Amino acid sequence: MTLRDTIAVLERMARLQPSVRMIVRNDVYRLNTYPDARYGVFAWTQQQHRVAGDLAYFSFALFYIDRLTEDGSNEVEVQSTGIATLTNILRRLEDYGIEPGAEFTFQTFNQRFLDECAGVWCTVTLSVPVDDTCAEAWPDFNDDFLII
Repeated sequence: MTLRDTIAVLERMARLQPSVRMIVRNDVYRLNTYPDARYGVFAWTQQQHRVAGDLAYFSFALFYIDRLTEDGSNEVEVQSTGIATLTNILRRLEDYGIEPGAEFTFQTFNQRFLDECAGVWCTVTLSVPVDDTCAEAWPDFNDDFLII
């Protein structure tokens, strides 16, 4: 499974969550550029990735973000929903051969994007089987190659 395949499954699992109405890819602060955000938001950013043997380890920071009410009284509700949503996304990955590990640590936050928001994020390393463990040998077909 490739990085691209892994992200596609991750986003598919997020879209299936009733609390998620928008996905922000690879930079949570892109939310600041979208004035018509549809909350709750699932966002992800890439961390370091590695390959060891026949497994790839893809690391991400995953976010759940929702708008606070004017008085902020829904802060804990948003954070609680975020933990439940991210946990469910991670547990559903196992159905696709992606192993998120047995334990998740969440950090709650309040953050002003274009709107006053609250949410939760976690860092996770997903282990996936590598598509092919043997190196591919390509023929030398590029006559127009530049070396300086």
